[in-house]
Amino acid sequence: MNDPAKHHVLDGIDAEAGGDVGRVILGGVENIPDGSVADRARFLRHHADGLRRLLIRKPYGDPSHCINLIVPSSDPDADAGLIIMGTMGYPDFSGSNAMCTIAALSEAERQVFGDEERIFVLETPGGITRMQASYRAGGLEAVAYDALPGFVAVGEKLADVEGWGTVRYSLVYGGTFYAIVSGADAGLDPQRTPIPELTEFFRAFLPVAARQELHHPVHGAMPPLSLALLAGPVERGVSDEPSASVAVYMDPGVICQGPTGTGTTALLSWLQHCGEIEYGTTIRTISPFGNAFTGTLNDAVPVGERMGVRTRISGKPRLLARCQLFIALDDPLIMGGEVQNILNREDDRFGTASSGKSEEEISDTHVPQGPAHGADAIPRTRKIQS
Repeated sequence: MNDPAKHHVLDGIDAEAGGDVGRVILGGVENIPDGSVADRARFLRHHADGLRRLLIRKPYGDPSHCINLIVPSSDPDADAGLIIMGTMGYPDFSGSNAMCTIAALSEAERQVFGDEERIFVLETPGGITRMQASYRAGGLEAVAYDALPGFVAVGEKLADVEGWGTVRYSLVYGGTFYAIVSGADAGLDPQRTPIPELTEFFRAFLPVAARQELHHPVHGAMPPLSLALLAGPVERGVSDEPSASVAVYMDPGVICQGPTGTGTTALLSWLQHCGEIEYGTTIRTISPFGNAFTGTLNDAVPVGERMGVRTRISGKPRLLARCQLFIALDDPLIMGGEVQNILNREDDRFGTASSGKSEEEISDTHVPQGPAHGADAIPRTRKIQS
């Protein structure tokens, strides 16, 4: 039996959206200094990045999965704060992970929902996002959200890529920065090119593109580029909505299972910049694995001193599992205090065999609720009145 004095416990729920898995951590992380969610994310990046590295590696996680840490929100209009972590670092936002988070929060509330719509308001490092959850027959049917404004930062750059020649690309923000490459220009097809060949291309291309410094007109200097997107042509059927095949690469070495939410926003921004789509267009983005999101290009919006676009993204998340991670204090991955200082002791958080608490009472103690630091972050959802 595990000795509670020698390990920490993280409580979470696994979900997927668009094929990509997100683990939502609801309890077990403490002692992150107060401030905005962006401030908390910066603290983790600079002072406790061991938590991210721990959870995206075996045996605790997988490089293809992301971690979604629920924290208190600093904004009175938000229901919860969300910090997203993955191999790419700490993105401002992630659509698939926000959808996974809504699925997990819905499950954690332990409510039976009818046929209704509810709003969850999340504060992420990128700002406030309203997530609209649609429930049917007691289950979560779909999640849609108005994305952070997207924009094309650099319309055209050329990269000399060993083995691939000169590659033309654009730098586009869709909630995080992407280097977007036209599949036709690169001689690659997101649907038909084998995954190992796509990975080989991205491994060679991204380090060259990442030499470009990134700057957001509102948030300032941004972390180095860690995401790229290969875009297929927009295909317009007679009766179906337009579709576009995309392959999203997450450094190092991951071809995402889905088209991703931020990737869909970035694609719509890029297509509008290239004059390929008009406002009001809805496109279905499809990954090499057949998973899809739907994105609508709404209208133009100022982003600092430049113009960007507003988009609305929708998809269907699914619950996968509840989980508890038992992290040994003597694990070499966390020794040195960087992670230990922000994790809760198992016996402090959940009680021990001598605590007298029932399983249900113990479960209730680790689900955050409300705005208070450390214990409470699950949203008060708002029902949409018909």
